[in-house]
Amino acid sequence: MDRVLDREVALTIIDGVSTQLGRSSVNEVFARTVVLGQVRTAAVASVLDMVDGASFSAVVAEWIPSVSVDEASAGSTSVLGVARAVVELADAMRSFHESGAVLAIGDAGRVRVSLDGIAYVAFPGTPASSERDGDVRGFCRVVQTLAAGVQSPDALGLMTRRDGPEVTAVAITDTLRGIVDQPLPPEAPVPEPISDAEPATQDDPTRPGALAAFAGIAAVAVAMLGAIGWLIGTAIADPPTFEAVASADETNGVGAPPPPPPLIPVAPGGAAVYSPQQYPDNALAGGLAIDGNLETAWSTDTYMQQFPQFKNGVGLTVALPVDTTLRGVWIASPSAGARVEIRTLPPVGGALEETAVLGAATLQSGVTPIALVASAPYSGLTVWISAQAGSEGGFRTELSEVGFLS
Repeated sequence: MDRVLDREVALTIIDGVSTQLGRSSVNEVFARTVVLGQVRTAAVASVLDMVDGASFSAVVAEWIPSVSVDEASAGSTSVLGVARAVVELADAMRSFHESGAVLAIGDAGRVRVSLDGIAYVAFPGTPASSERDGDVRGFCRVVQTLAAGVQSPDALGLMTRRDGPEVTAVAITDTLRGIVDQPLPPEAPVPEPISDAEPATQDDPTRPGALAAFAGIAAVAVAMLGAIGWLIGTAIADPPTFEAVASADETNGVGAPPPPPPLIPVAPGGAAVYSPQQYPDNALAGGLAIDGNLETAWSTDTYMQQFPQFKNGVGLTVALPVDTTLRGVWIASPSAGARVEIRTLPPVGGALEETAVLGAATLQSGVTPIALVASAPYSGLTVWISAQAGSEGGFRTELSEVGFLS
């Protein structure tokens, strides 16, 4: 934590500076690291400072909310997903190698995967011993790890084989670009958004099973109201209109469901702006939507036309404790009329169409509770804005705070 500027940073520590050899090594690390800032790429965290201390030195870089490569590989993915995740890193490696520099990813632990599914060098800092062959080997290890769950990784064979004379940054990039440039397969599932008062089921809503599902959502939604009021001291006058359905359940002779256990707030671990089309809106401010402070906010850019003009939407990917089972989400926002969907995280390198909708709501001015229709454990969620609120001069949405309840 950078206490002066109140921000999280990533540190690459350089030890052994007490000897002349160590001092020379530090100087070379710094000189090589400066080169990383000469190529603008999302595949390398921005270097903020280089500190030359008495007992140790450090390269200070921007910290991006992310997961390790091993954690990212635990989710389901595909050849296309892996290729999308690593193609920018391959492009950066190729650019640096052509300029005579290296990325220093021989240690694959330097690489992490951001919440929007992009592999990047989280800990820049180039030791004197780094070589281009080491970059290639480290890159191949990243691909091998991410592709561990892929059933048919033949298309990634160039990177999953042992390194040889044919495995170069140029060859890797050309292979990945050939995969990524292919269109999505036509059979890729496109989930339908869930309406505010409609369960995610195709059953007849008059059947007892469907009524029970409605009643379960009702109980969670009503409980959420109390929890939100307790959490942020906001009074909510009108609960969601699920109670009538719960009453109908009782008239059909199906016993009223037991009251749900109390809702427990879940602290998110980080947030990143997710914008699969065009540039991310206010990319550096995404964390303001989960900082526990209603006085701060993340907002979209102001658009002259409503989504899906210009792009299909924008949102936040939010990291949660591993395998968190959520029952609800609440959003504090002044942007009445914006349409928000709570979705699963996209697979590594995946597209929005590969996520599933867990809940949706049209925001009201103040706090809007969103009951989730699925209770599977997750390590993160996507807060997706599919329609903007109207504002003076265009369309814009502001999220003061997003809360999670289990």
